[in-house]
Amino acid sequence: MKETQEKTSLKRVCFISSDVRNLFFCKLLKKYKTWKNICSLFKIYKSRLERLRSGETTIPYELFLELTSSLPEQERSIFSDKFELKNPNWGAIKGGQTTYKKHKNIFERGRKIGSSRIKPKYRFDFNTELTPDLCELIGAIIGDGFTNKYGNNYLVQITGHKKLDKDYYVERLIPIIKKISPNSNPIISMSSGALRLTINSKEFHILLTKRFKMDAGKKTHIVKIPEEILDSKNNLLINSCLRGIFDTDGCVAFDKRNSYSTPYIRIVLQMLSKQLLGQVHTLLNKQGIKATITKNQQYIQINGSENCKNFTDIVGFSNPRHLNKLKIFDL
Repeated sequence: MKETQEKTSLKRVCFISSDVRNLFFCKLLKKYKTWKNICSLFKIYKSRLERLRSGETTIPYELFLELTSSLPEQERSIFSDKFELKNPNWGAIKGGQTTYKKHKNIFERGRKIGSSRIKPKYRFDFNTELTPDLCELIGAIIGDGFTNKYGNNYLVQITGHKKLDKDYYVERLIPIIKKISPNSNPIISMSSGALRLTINSKEFHILLTKRFKMDAGKKTHIVKIPEEILDSKNNLLINSCLRGIFDTDGCVAFDKRNSYSTPYIRIVLQMLSKQLLGQVHTLLNKQGIKATITKNQQYIQINGSENCKNFTDIVGFSNPRHLNKLKIFDL
């Protein structure tokens, strides 16, 4: 019996069609969120996973059992009779549902991977204290982020420049997230030339959409500073939120036209949400930071070194890409 099991473990899985193979890997992706997670948890090189997904190579039987056994039982049954077992020398042998019963130890290993390593509890307490850090994170999401639900998956994501924003994500935003939820797992990735910071968490999604009333999905024209932050009347909290907005959607610019003897500094914020633009404009001017809204109603400008210094003293930046520019003016 032992010899028979060892021989079976050397066989390879060949799906009965490309549609079944694609469905199998779609189920895995839905569970594990990213191909990178699958590679890491099951110790598969990216290039090898791509060959398995395309059907260029068949799947070692033991690996197939580990992958399949970590899926819910209902989904496992879909594939129980949708593959053939082939010998390493390609002698075709039919495989079916009964073969699962021979390898309970492998199934147990797969279940442990699925239950204990891929699904940590990312706790984001709905009633967590409103702190400057939380307000700054919300500001960053207002500026360049969004949250949404895709099937059973909940996503919060912030997008920035692939090079210029990396230090900001690593040194500032991730520590804030980990402070709020110590066992969370923020993921930095590159997609379509942009840097993305992703938090997969239903609780964080609910915190943003229910408590802070931030709309899910596209929010470009409707986003605003949450009422809870404004109603606090606490400038430390309000300015932390403003800092997050300017860190992600603002910029430090230098006007080098000949009409200026030296480069003229501006801090600029571009926003398509007129309500948000009005909120930011009011909050800045209330605190003595002279800011103007451009005629096209899309930009806030803080002009000149004196006004910019006032901004950095009261609101400031956390993003190194802006801080490095300000060093030129000793601000």
